[in-house]
Amino acid sequence: MESLKFNIIRIFVFLCYYVAISYGFVAWKYRTFLKVSKGLRPFLTFAHVFIALSNIVAFFVFIMLDRHTPISTALSWLGLAIAIAGAVLLIWSGSILGIATFIPSADGKLITTGPYRITTHPMYLGGVIGGFGLAIWSASLLGLVYALVILLTLMIIAREEERELLERFGSAYLNYKKQTLIPFA
Repeated sequence: MESLKFNIIRIFVFLCYYVAISYGFVAWKYRTFLKVSKGLRPFLTFAHVFIALSNIVAFFVFIMLDRHTPISTALSWLGLAIAIAGAVLLIWSGSILGIATFIPSADGKLITTGPYRITTHPMYLGGVIGGFGLAIWSASLLGLVYALVILLTLMIIAREEERELLERFGSAYLNYKKQTLIPFA
């Protein structure tokens, strides 16, 4: 039993590093995508899709390894509802961006509709909400810490994106940000 706990902790540490490194790669990809050769772009797009899917699968596998009996059935159901709400926000946001979710456009415009009227980074917010909901649903303390790692990683990446968006769209971005209900997420 002690060996199993140690292995779960090793998996947890590996996944924390994976989150930070893989989302760091995605942030780098967005900054450099239009600057690299067109031949490299499909590889970068494939890598981004792989990273997104592998992080989702890894989180599910991890919380199932660390799943415990919930404190209460109501709390478990609440966690599931929170996770679904996060997933809906994530999917809704991605559907608004369309292909720009994975392939930035040189002539892209500032998106200010749908969930982007609520917050500047709804995909990140949806992913974090979903992660915390799944951690509550699975009663996984390590899942909760893992969701915190995702939150911190995405906060750093969002800050970098803010700089790029400000550089790209200037005062239009600042005005948009002021009009969102949650300008910091």
